[in-house]
Amino acid sequence: MEKSSRQRSPVYKAVSASLKVLEVLEALNDVGPAGLTALHKRAELPKATTLRMLETLCSAGFATYDPIDKTYAVGLHALALSRGYNPTDEIVAIAKPVVNELRADLGWPSDIVICQNDRLVIADTNTKQAHFSIVRHRGPGSQLPFTISATGRAWLAFCSHEMRERILEFENPHPQESRDLLANPERMRAIIDETRRRGYGLQSGEFFDAEAGAGVPVIVNGSLRCCINIVTARNAVSVEQIERQYVPKMQKAAEAIAATAGK
Repeated sequence: MEKSSRQRSPVYKAVSASLKVLEVLEALNDVGPAGLTALHKRAELPKATTLRMLETLCSAGFATYDPIDKTYAVGLHALALSRGYNPTDEIVAIAKPVVNELRADLGWPSDIVICQNDRLVIADTNTKQAHFSIVRHRGPGSQLPFTISATGRAWLAFCSHEMRERILEFENPHPQESRDLLANPERMRAIIDETRRRGYGLQSGEFFDAEAGAGVPVIVNGSLRCCINIVTARNAVSVEQIERQYVPKMQKAAEAIAATAGK
């Protein structure tokens, strides 16, 4: 029997507020990370209405707000709708206790970072539990730039060729991406190659004034599943100390995560 192509007539009238939330979420997915002005223009809604909808999305975990750049981004709950991702997904659940042990050992906070829809996303962090304090405004669901973060460089160095080429198109770049590197793909690829040879990503404070750190890939059965990082205060820890004292322990942690996940 041929199915009818007509839509079922609604029993109730659509909830206008819900429709507006979805319109703002769609706009955020199209142009985000973005500020309020760009989003209200994209959604074609009044600025005050757009702000209320954004705050609603943030409170439910479907969007995140970066107070430094004053931009909104799609959150993990929204990403889960299309990819079936769950914050307690296997690799995150396996990595979390290992990363917490790393934080207890080193004192500095660490993140578990994944890539969803070609966006680098913090899946979990232990910033609040870290012994050494550092001012950060990025929590679970926050996005990281690829070009200037240690974790982003590690991801680009160890992800598949197809994913790397797709990401490097930078059709909708994170607002913190380096414009100089975006305009110089040869330099960007040299950084990626250097990171791959080294085995981990580095961020020595040249882009984030107060932060320095490293990012290490977690390779499971030949595939990049996540990255773990360490974030330190630039004026407290040298890059040499990060490489000499911290990176080897991070690599052992990554190997432990991969060994468990690969069973």
